[in-house]
Amino acid sequence: MAATPSAEGPPEGTVKTIGCAHYKRKSKFVTPCCNKVYTCRFCHDEKEDHTMNRKEVTQLICTLCETRQPVQAECQNCGIRFGKYTCLECNLFDDEDKNQYHCSGCGICRVGGSDRFFHCETCNMCLPIQLQNGHKCVENVSRANCPVCLEDIHTSRIPCHIPACGHLLHRTCFEQLLKAGHYACPICQTSVMDMTELWKFLDDEVAHTPMPQEYRNYMAAILCKDCHTESTVKFHVVGLKCGNCGSYNTCRMKGPPCLISTSNASRVE
Repeated sequence: MAATPSAEGPPEGTVKTIGCAHYKRKSKFVTPCCNKVYTCRFCHDEKEDHTMNRKEVTQLICTLCETRQPVQAECQNCGIRFGKYTCLECNLFDDEDKNQYHCSGCGICRVGGSDRFFHCETCNMCLPIQLQNGHKCVENVSRANCPVCLEDIHTSRIPCHIPACGHLLHRTCFEQLLKAGHYACPICQTSVMDMTELWKFLDDEVAHTPMPQEYRNYMAAILCKDCHTESTVKFHVVGLKCGNCGSYNTCRMKGPPCLISTSNASRVE
């Protein structure tokens, strides 16, 4: 008959790394939704046609001694700790040091260290500490899905990017937008990065691309998507420059371009 492990567990340093591609831990969940055994919720969600809420888990199995037991920090049979980081509110166990911490405002555990982030009550999410006095609040912003992939942001393990407009998108999705040549927020169309050099380039293009004589006195009513100002500017095929902030991130409004009289043309800047 095999000997039962001692209550103290195996000697320190002799327990091999156990877990899955998502977490290193010494336990498995008994899923409350389908009564199956998975190492983590991501493993479950990848195999099943439904998602699992790990906060609803009530039982787990020790991967060392196979004892099925209520959710707790240490195995009731062999005494091994299921994860160096343990949060019994989220039912999260992890042997890897990621500077994890539980945010009561977000209601979940996050990585990166509590000293590097603060919870914004309006945005209802944790943000980098350097944005504490300099970010644009968008109410419950992380509760919306990523506007690119339409997947969840709040509980996603993918880092998010925070443009100046305050709308969130996954960092990987943001990088894909830039590679595809899209530089505006998918939600509000505001520029997502400093476009100063591009605007200078377009200024130069406009200066070296004279419009045909019959179009030189046409004006267009525009709305700037960056400063949200309406203005009437000279029509040009290269782009329509905002008369307020100088951005070319604009759109035409109030119908087609209209011709102005020659007598007023000299007043146009």
